[in-house]
Amino acid sequence: MTADLSESVAHWLDRNVPPGPLAIACSGGSDSLALLHLASAWARKAGRRLDVLTVDHGLRAESAAETRFVLEHARALGHDGYSLDWTGDKPRSGLQAAAREARHRLLAKACAGRGAKTLLLAHTLDDQAETVWMRLAAGGGWRGAGGMQAVAPSPVWPEGRGLRLLRPLLDRRRRNLRAWLEARGLSWVDDPSNADARYTRVRIRRHLAALEAAGFDPARLTGLAGDVAVLRETEARAAWRLAGEAVEFRPWGGLALEPDVLRDSAPAIRRVLLEAAVLAVSGQRDLPRRDALARLESAMLKGARATAAGVMAGCWQGRTWLVRDPGAVLGRVDRCGAGVLNADGVWDGRFAVSALAAGQTAGALGRSYDGLDDRAILDTLPGFARPSLLAVRGADGRVSAIAGLGTPAGAGDDGPVQLDGLQTHRFCTRLLTGAPAAVSDTK
Repeated sequence: MTADLSESVAHWLDRNVPPGPLAIACSGGSDSLALLHLASAWARKAGRRLDVLTVDHGLRAESAAETRFVLEHARALGHDGYSLDWTGDKPRSGLQAAAREARHRLLAKACAGRGAKTLLLAHTLDDQAETVWMRLAAGGGWRGAGGMQAVAPSPVWPEGRGLRLLRPLLDRRRRNLRAWLEARGLSWVDDPSNADARYTRVRIRRHLAALEAAGFDPARLTGLAGDVAVLRETEARAAWRLAGEAVEFRPWGGLALEPDVLRDSAPAIRRVLLEAAVLAVSGQRDLPRRDALARLESAMLKGARATAAGVMAGCWQGRTWLVRDPGAVLGRVDRCGAGVLNADGVWDGRFAVSALAAGQTAGALGRSYDGLDDRAILDTLPGFARPSLLAVRGADGRVSAIAGLGTPAGAGDDGPVQLDGLQTHRFCTRLLTGAPAAVSDTK
């Protein structure tokens, strides 16, 4: 089994790891430690750089020692190791979900800092079975039964843009990985939270263990996940083809849709397309709620205007438009707006901003178009889309550039600011993992 595991994982990595720097997440537990040793052997043979990342959640006194354990393994295997600390206040409820999100954000930022576009994760068949059960129990519907993908985009945005996650061990049982480690004289870290019945996953793990003892094979759940994943991919590819006929991205951040093509499409495919479109146009981190999608879809098919899930749908010049909700960007009476430039240089989750000159600021154009002397530059887009445009203003408050529209007439040259839209990237990678940003974003 030792030779079989080493060879099969090596073959999997040969087929699925793209060129370029590579990173691996390792907690020191049995699964990730086994993957570290397997991937290390493969990387040495392939002549690839492998960076080892470990997250210290700061939740237990032992976590610092566990981090050192991983870093020592990394050094012994000849790899650079990096400790990533989750600092700040921790929530009292939903701790595991918050830790998972924080972990993915830390890993994504570390990968970006090291130039790695690929991150190895050590999820196993056991993890997949638990995930499928959890999603079905939470009412996730048939799509939730698709579980985790062996190759998938990072779940965090915008930090994880461009990062691909690889899970080489999804068809392996944890007990077999532990036997492989023991045969090599290797020990691992046991996290006590993995036995804490306060957590949903732990309770489900115990239920599955009892079912397996009674004769149920957890591989049936992972087989279901594989079947559903095929259906989901088929659905996504159909939505991709529909997008080629019905969607036109505009570089200023909105998209135009052909209403007749949408009406003639299958409702299930249309909703998959709309979900990806809402994520792309809103720049928001989380998937839109089903009721919000239904409200938008109904309005778009009727030619009416609606606001939901961080976007606004409306008609203009005979076409249906999906744009960023100005209220979400600028703020409403009861809360501040989301249109901010974060520490990574991403504005509102929609534009990467670089090379701002001294005195320049990036922000929403706003409802009064302050600082825009010549408004003819706005004539090519709907009025309801204009307040949420990204504008660059100089120290004098005048607009010197608008994302996707260029430099207004009469504006001075305040420097080589660069405004790169992220909409097509997110739309494409949401529908098809690794897909090129090929949907039209001209005009």
